[in-house]
Amino acid sequence: MNLVSRIFVSVALSLLMASAGTETAPAQAQETITPARPIPGPVVPPPFFRAALERGTRSPDGRPGPNYWQVYSEYDIDARLDPVSGLLSGTETITFHNRSPADLPVLALFLHQNIHSEGVARARPTEITGGIRLERVMAQGEDLLPSQTLMNPGYVVDGGVMFLRPPRTVPAGGSVDLELAWSFMVPQNGGGRMGHSDREMYFLAYWFPKIAVLDDLRGWDAEPYKGAEFYEGYGDYRVNLTVPNGWTLMATGDLQNAEEVYTSQTRRRMASALQADTMVQIATAQDLRAGRVTARSPSGALTYEFVAENVRDFTWTTSNVQLWTGTSSLVPDRDGDGQDDRVAIHTFWRDYRAPLWADQALYAKHSIEYESRFTGFSYPYPHMTSVEGTDIIGGGMEFPMFTIMGSYEGRGAFNLYSVTAHELAHMWVPMIVGTNEKRHAWMDEGSTSFLENQTEPDYWPDVENQDSADFEAYLQVARAEMEQSMMTHHDYYEPGPAGGIASYAKPASLLVTLRSLLGEETFMEGYQSFISDWAFKHPSPWDFFNIFERVSGQDLDWFWNAWYYETWTLDHGIESVTRDGDETVITVADLGFVPMPARVRITTREGRVLDREVPVTHWLSGELSAEIRIPASAGEVSRVEIDPEQGFPDKDRSNNVWQRG
Repeated sequence: MNLVSRIFVSVALSLLMASAGTETAPAQAQETITPARPIPGPVVPPPFFRAALERGTRSPDGRPGPNYWQVYSEYDIDARLDPVSGLLSGTETITFHNRSPADLPVLALFLHQNIHSEGVARARPTEITGGIRLERVMAQGEDLLPSQTLMNPGYVVDGGVMFLRPPRTVPAGGSVDLELAWSFMVPQNGGGRMGHSDREMYFLAYWFPKIAVLDDLRGWDAEPYKGAEFYEGYGDYRVNLTVPNGWTLMATGDLQNAEEVYTSQTRRRMASALQADTMVQIATAQDLRAGRVTARSPSGALTYEFVAENVRDFTWTTSNVQLWTGTSSLVPDRDGDGQDDRVAIHTFWRDYRAPLWADQALYAKHSIEYESRFTGFSYPYPHMTSVEGTDIIGGGMEFPMFTIMGSYEGRGAFNLYSVTAHELAHMWVPMIVGTNEKRHAWMDEGSTSFLENQTEPDYWPDVENQDSADFEAYLQVARAEMEQSMMTHHDYYEPGPAGGIASYAKPASLLVTLRSLLGEETFMEGYQSFISDWAFKHPSPWDFFNIFERVSGQDLDWFWNAWYYETWTLDHGIESVTRDGDETVITVADLGFVPMPARVRITTREGRVLDREVPVTHWLSGELSAEIRIPASAGEVSRVEIDPEQGFPDKDRSNNVWQRG
C-alpha cells in the first residue's frame, strides 16, 4: 500500500508540474519576503481527552489511567458460503458486556457490508451488491423491527451503522444478548479488502454485523466504513464456517476440529510445518486434484470450527485450487516458560496466477520474527496467514492473523517482501495496539511503514535505505506545498497525495526524526512502551505524545505542534563561513518554520572532525540564524555540513554543505 502511495504521489506531482504555466511575473513585481519565525505553542488536547485525564481513564504520562475501561463482546457465528453463487448467509449471537460506567439505552453496530448498498456514502467507487440483508434482529429475547425514531425498542439502519434500542437499558456493568440472521452476495472486488477471484478463491472480511466501538473518549465512536480505514473493538469469537468438500479453509483463531475437516496427510504436514524453518508444501496441486487435502462429508459440505480470543476482527479464506505452503516463525518467549515459541505461517496462493509467491512464506516467517524482536512484543497469535488475492487487490490489506495481497506479477521479489513486511507489521498496530485508524491513520500506517523499513534491510541488506525513500516521498509533496495536517480525519483529506503522505511516508519519517533527536536508547524505550502499554487497548495521539515526553523527560510540544499539527518544513542552511580575527565564524540560517537542533560537522584541513549543535531553544526564541565560532587552534576549516547523518527531513540539502575551494 505504501508503494502504491509513492506511485500516486509521483503521478500527482507530474500532473501538477505539467499544468503549471511557464510565464513569470514581471521583474518589478517580484520581491523576496522573509517571514518571521512562527513559534509553536503548547499542544492543547481536545476537551474529551482532558476530561478523560480528569476521570482517570488516561494518565498524563501516556499510560492507561487507573480507571481505564473497555467494553467487550462475545460472538457466536454460524455461516455458510455457496461458492458457485457467492451467497454468504449466517446467524450470530452477540453477548455485549457493558464495562463502561454509563447505562446504555441504545447500542451501535457496524454493518460494514453496506458500503456495497445503493446510495450509501463512500470514499471511492465500489461494487453494488445490495449490502447486507437483515433477516432477524432480536435483543433480550425479543424481536425488534425497523424504527424511525428509536423512542421504543427497535433498530435504525443508517448506511453502514445500525442503532439498536433493546427492550431494556443495558446497565453499567451489565450485558445484553443480541441475535441476528443475515445474508449478502459476496462482491467480486470488495474495495480491495475482500471478495473472490474466478469463484475459485474467496477472502471474507467485514462480513458480519458487529458491535461498534464505545470508548472513554467519545462514547459511541460509530463512524461508517467508507472504503478506507476501520476502528474496531476487541472480542472473543466462536465461529463455524461451512463450505463444500474439497475447499481448504483458514480463519482467524485456532481450528478446533482439524481431524474432522482435514485428512491425516494434511494434518501431518501442518504439524511438520509448525516445527520447520524451511517451507513445507501442505497442499500441492496434485493433492487438490486428487482430493487428498480435505475430508469428505456425505452431505457434500464441511464445517470448520474456529475460536479466537481478544481480537478486533475475524476474517477467513477458502479455495479449491490454491496451493498451501507452511513454515513457522520462532518468536521470543511469550508464555513465560523460558522457551521461544512457534507461530504457524500459512500461505495460500496460485502458481499460475502468482509465481512470485513461491517464497512468500519465508518472507512472512522473517517478518514475524524480526518485528517481534524489534517491537519488544512477541507476536501473540497462533498463526499468520497470507492470501494471494489476484483480482481483489493490488497491494495489501491487514486483519488479525491475516493479510490479503496482490500477485505482484511483473515486479521483483523485494516488492513482494516489502508489502509482506508492511502488512504483517500491522499485526502490532492496529491489531494489538487498537488505534482509531479512521481518525488518525498516521498512528497505524506511519508506525507500520516505519517498522517495515526497519525490517527490510535485515533480509535485504543491499537494497536502498527505505527510511531515506520515505523522507524523499514526503519532501516531494512538501516542496510542492500539497500537504495537509497529519491530524486531519482520514476520511476528509482532499483528493491528491496529501492523505497518503500524511498517513504513510511523513509519520514514518517523523519516527526516524524522533529517533535521531532523542537517541536510539530513549526512542526505543518510548516506541516499545507505546506498544506494551497499549496492547489490546485504544490509545490516542495524545497518549503517544505523552509517552515520549515521559521517557525522554522533555517537553516536546514544539515537535508535535510543528510536525504533526502543522505542515511546516525544516530547512537549515549554511549562510556563510567567514573569518573574524583568529576565529572562523560559521553562520547557520533557519529558512523553514520547523524548529529543530542544527547538528553541524566541521572538518579541518588537517583532518580533524568537530561536531557542534545549535540547540532547538535558540530557534524557539525566535532567532533566524546562529553563529558557531571555531578557534584557530582547531585548524583551518575546510568543510562544513549540517545534519551529516541525514537524520532529519531537511527540505533543501543543497545548502547543507560548504566546501573550501
